[in-house]
This record gives sequence, structure tokens and C-alpha cells, in this order.
Amino acid sequence: MRRLLGKILGIVLVLTIVLVLSVSYGKETVKITIWHYLNDRDKLLKTLAAQYYLKTGVRVEFQLYSGDQMGAKIRAAAQARTLPDAWTGVGLKGDLSRLAQAGNILNLTPYIKDWVSRFPENIVAQVTFTKDDGFNVEPGTYGIPLDVNNMQFLYNKDLFKKAGLDPNKPPKTWNEFIEYGKKLKAAGILPFATGFGTWAGLTMIQPYEFAYLGEEKLNAARMGKITFKDAGYVKVLNLLVEMRDAGMFAPGTATMDLPTAEQMFANGQIAMIFDGSWAIGVFKMMNPNFKNYFVFFPPKDERASYQALIPGGIGAYFVVNKDSKYIKETIEFIKWLTDVPQQAKYAKESFNLPANKNTIDPRTLGPQIAEFVKGMDRVYSYLAPYKNPRTEEILIKGMQLIILGQKTPEDVVKEMDEANK
Repeated sequence: MRRLLGKILGIVLVLTIVLVLSVSYGKETVKITIWHYLNDRDKLLKTLAAQYYLKTGVRVEFQLYSGDQMGAKIRAAAQARTLPDAWTGVGLKGDLSRLAQAGNILNLTPYIKDWVSRFPENIVAQVTFTKDDGFNVEPGTYGIPLDVNNMQFLYNKDLFKKAGLDPNKPPKTWNEFIEYGKKLKAAGILPFATGFGTWAGLTMIQPYEFAYLGEEKLNAARMGKITFKDAGYVKVLNLLVEMRDAGMFAPGTATMDLPTAEQMFANGQIAMIFDGSWAIGVFKMMNPNFKNYFVFFPPKDERASYQALIPGGIGAYFVVNKDSKYIKETIEFIKWLTDVPQQAKYAKESFNLPANKNTIDPRTLGPQIAEFVKGMDRVYSYLAPYKNPRTEEILIKGMQLIILGQKTPEDVVKEMDEANK
């Protein structure tokens, strides 16, 4: 009897061990695979994934691929139905719509409805389809932001102080901006530069395109429905004349690229620059000792009738494979990754703006990043393409010639209208 009881207990013990091992093994096999192209953040993402494993027992494997190859890799995997559980999206609605129509990505709306409010609405809109947007996609949100960006002015506090300006009070109005420029110039300090030789110059005037024309009129002009002259675009370009006449442009600004302007700013050669939030990391790389600078929103022009809006939007974001075996686990991980503690760590170590708008504490992020985050609610959500793409080339060249004093705003607007018919 004892022998039989011993055998039974032995069998029970073995079965118990097998059951425990099988349960543990079952947990081990929950392994989420995420493709990404964020080369500079690969180590950080893997560190966060290891932290999540210790917390939950769910393994997350980040696989890094070249940004140039990601688009082609995703398309090939979509056709073969071999996509990972999630990946960082490439492009916005155009690319998303094709994947959604093919049934490759998940409509995330039901899964994130209780916590999507952690992201600014204008940012979520960039990965959300609606009934009448022309994309023929089931309405809903198909991406989860990881980080965001925007463009504003930055200024060197030490150079402001040297010119007799309050280093803690950047200009709030356009008139102040011009007056600050004159005082800097008088003190022998180069006031301003940005990349007018490239796309970056266009971004500096965009807040004032919205401020003077308003969103509706601006987009109508870009699409060729009204002329730039009738829309009042001359007023926008006149701002460059005012800056030029105040002596605000550093030598060579008209044809300068953005990296050159960034190097000058980081080296203390210019007092102000118009740049993106990503520049914080650029400045640290260029000059690790350069820290006494801050951010300010484009100064309000009292002559304009509308609100200024700034360039910016989603940086990196995640989409989820509709066929993933671990949809719940994948979304739970992304939810954790975009919660405040992880977003603060991500922002502090990568110098990218956190997508979670509640992550604004300057003590955690650093004052410059926190200030950029505050601007995310004033990022424009839509800018129509030009009817004729050549119009943008004419504008870039025209701005350069205005800065050099070789053309007037009226000349440039006339050429833009001729091209955009």
C-alpha cells in the first residue's frame, strides 16, 4: 500500500513539475518581434525591452534595418505575409493606406481608446483615417506615436546678455524680434542664420504664412485656386526685407545649409537660429559644452490676423501586424513604452521629443526639450501640395534673392503665380 501510495505521489510530483515547466515555457514563448530603422536609438530600445522582460516576462526583440531599406522590406514581407508583430512606420497616410487596404495592419482604435488621449490630437490625426478623406480605408487610427518633432527659434543666452538683453526674456512680438536683432548687431554679434539655401529656409516663414493668410487661403493658393498675390503673400516675404534691413542675417545666410548654421550656433557665432527639436542632439554632438541656450515660439506679428502654426509632426511611430499572434501583448508593450517614465528616459537619452504630451517636466527632460514639447499643440495638421512643384523651387530661390537685395517680394510672388497656374 505504501509502495502504491509512493508511486502515486511520485506521479503527481512529476505531473506537477511538468505542468509548472509547461506554464513557464508557455510564457517564455511570448516573443514579440519589432522591426525599426532608428539606428541611433537601437541600444536604448533594446535596454527598454530588457526592462520590460524583467517586469512582465514577455520578450521583445527589436531588429534594426537601414532606413533606406525599410520601405522595400515591409512591402515584400506584406506580400509574403511574413511581417513582424509590429514595426516603425515609413511614410504617413499614403503608405499606411496601402497596407490597411491589403489587410496588413491593425485598426488600433478599439485597443487604444482608453489611452490615446496621452498624445496630441493633431499628431494622432496624421495616422488616422476618416470617412471622407479619400483614402478608402476603414475609419480609425492605425499608428501609435513614439516621438514627435517641431521647429521653433532658439537663442544663445550668453550672447543676449552680452548685447544687454535679458537672457530669460526672448522676443514675443515681431517688433521685439527686429529690435533684438538690431541690438545684437550693434554689439558686434551676428543675430541670425538658418538654412535658407535648402528646405529649412521655407520652414522659417511657414508660421507667418499661416498667420497672414490663414489655413484656408494658404492652401487654396498652394493648390492654384487663388493667386498668391490675391492671398496676400507679399506680406509674408516682406518679413525677410525687414530682417535684412535690420542687419539680422549673418554673412552667407542666403545660401547657407542648415548644418552650417547649426555649427555656427553651437560655436557661439550667431545669437539665434530657426531649427528643429532634433537640433538639441546635434548641438550636443557638435559642442558638448554648449548648454546655455533656450527655445522660443515664432514671435507674434501684430499685423497678422491668424494664429501662427509651426512645422512638425510624428517622428517615429508603430504599426501592428493584423495577423500577429500576440496583438494584445504587442499593444500592451507599446502602451508601456509610451507611458511617462519610459518616454522621459527615451527623450532624455535620445534627444527626441516624447509623443506623450504629459512628459513635460524640465527636471526630467531638460529645459529645451520640455519647451519644444509645449509647442506640439500648435503644429499645423495639413499643408496642401503646390499645384506645380516648381513653385517651391521658385520660392526658395526668391527668398535667397530677397535676402541679397536682388529681388523684391512682389517680383517673387509674380513668378510663383506664373508657375502655379
